[in-house]
Amino acid sequence: MINLFLFSKKIHRYLVIIIISLGLLMTTTGILLKFPKIASDYLTFINIGFVRYLHNQLSTYFGIVLFLMILTGAWMYFYPIWKQKKNKEKANNQDTPDTI
Repeated sequence: MINLFLFSKKIHRYLVIIIISLGLLMTTTGILLKFPKIASDYLTFINIGFVRYLHNQLSTYFGIVLFLMILTGAWMYFYPIWKQKKNKEKANNQDTPDTI
């Protein structure tokens, strides 16, 4: 179980880097979609149709990575609580003498 915890921690770190990158791209494309005047006045080489397509495609990957981050984060949060409770129950069972 501890190996799963450490593996989850490692995966979570990589997912954080991926979600930051996707988040920055989604933010940029979202701003360009919200304010198309920026693209038409200052970034004339950008096609709004392509920005919309890119934003749409990135949202799927963003959702998948976010879901995986939620799973690994939940495991990292609840595993120590579960292990502490399990160890406490084990200690209580060892402390009580067997009665006949």
